[in-house]
Amino acid sequence: MKKIISAILALTLVLGLTACGGNAAQETETVPAQQLPASALEILENVWADYSDDEKFPVMGGSMAAPVDGAPGNFDLADENLPYLLLVPQDQMANITEASSVIHAMNTNTFTCAAFKLADGVTAADFGTAMKDAVLNNQWMCGFPDSLLIRAVGDQYVVVAFGVNDAMTPFETHMSAVYPGAETIVNEPIV
Repeated sequence: MKKIISAILALTLVLGLTACGGNAAQETETVPAQQLPASALEILENVWADYSDDEKFPVMGGSMAAPVDGAPGNFDLADENLPYLLLVPQDQMANITEASSVIHAMNTNTFTCAAFKLADGVTAADFGTAMKDAVLNNQWMCGFPDSLLIRAVGDQYVVVAFGVNDAMTPFETHMSAVYPGAETIVNEPIV
């Protein structure tokens, strides 16, 4: 008799919890799907805006011809410094239609980040692999970056960041918070 009563009470408890759980699910609003960025610059602006004032450090954005102080900026694809500052290989120049950057104001090896919009037909994996090779084979001066992170945001955008761990760890955290669906192509130390 005790077993039957215990079984009935257990069944009542399970059914009661299920019913409550069902109501909670009905009351929860659906979160809209994350929208893709409108530009390469928007990606870096959104990530940089997610930093607290205490986390931010002196940066320059954009290209040498059109620098932006303290924030990301568009990098002119015609700027001859694109391969030098953002390490884009010459054979990949035709594969991008937009570029933006945010770079540590004192040393590019401390932190450099670029977002690229890919040309039609270019895959993020192929472009990411080319960028990985360029960064890992770069001849560094004035110190070495610690790590490299390359992520694809949708099918059209690739973000490449390298620098010291003190700068890379917060960047990775904020990039993940702002673009949780971004696919990691590369995340490894630079040796």
